[in-house]
Amino acid sequence: MKVLAVFLGLIAVSSAMKCFNGTQGDKNDLGKSVNCTGDSVTKCHSPNNTEAVEFMEYGCGPCPDGTAAKGCIECDTDDCNKWSAKTVEYHCYEGDAKANCTSKSGMNCFSARSNYTGNDEKLKSGGCGTCVENKLNTTECLDCKGDLCNGAGRMAVSFLALLLAVAYWFS
Repeated sequence: MKVLAVFLGLIAVSSAMKCFNGTQGDKNDLGKSVNCTGDSVTKCHSPNNTEAVEFMEYGCGPCPDGTAAKGCIECDTDDCNKWSAKTVEYHCYEGDAKANCTSKSGMNCFSARSNYTGNDEKLKSGGCGTCVENKLNTTECLDCKGDLCNGAGRMAVSFLALLLAVAYWFS
């Protein structure tokens, strides 16, 4: 009878859901995969890894009450809630229009340098990502970091700073 009880206990342990436990940070901060306790645990939860997420916990079971609106998501296979880099949502100018951008490496936009006189339409329009990611010549292309950082307003501010410096020099 004791052997049967031990055998049934091993079966119960081996069928437990496995989830990662811990708090969002980088992948080194996240705890190890654990066997969830309780036969009724059939889900893991984690952040949805977008920039606007308030929820930062990984663990066993469904999302805690009230956390779905804060960015908690659920999954239902072993270790399905493993860490992944946050996906950042932002915008860059492409020509005169705003483009929706997503990245796991940060908010990067590109534009042509102010002295660019070539005819590469992609470079002249600007867009999402870095010059290198877009395979553009870095002597003609300029990277910037931030939402809508590659627009005419950025160039106007640079021109205004130059104009003020010249005015100061001659005063």
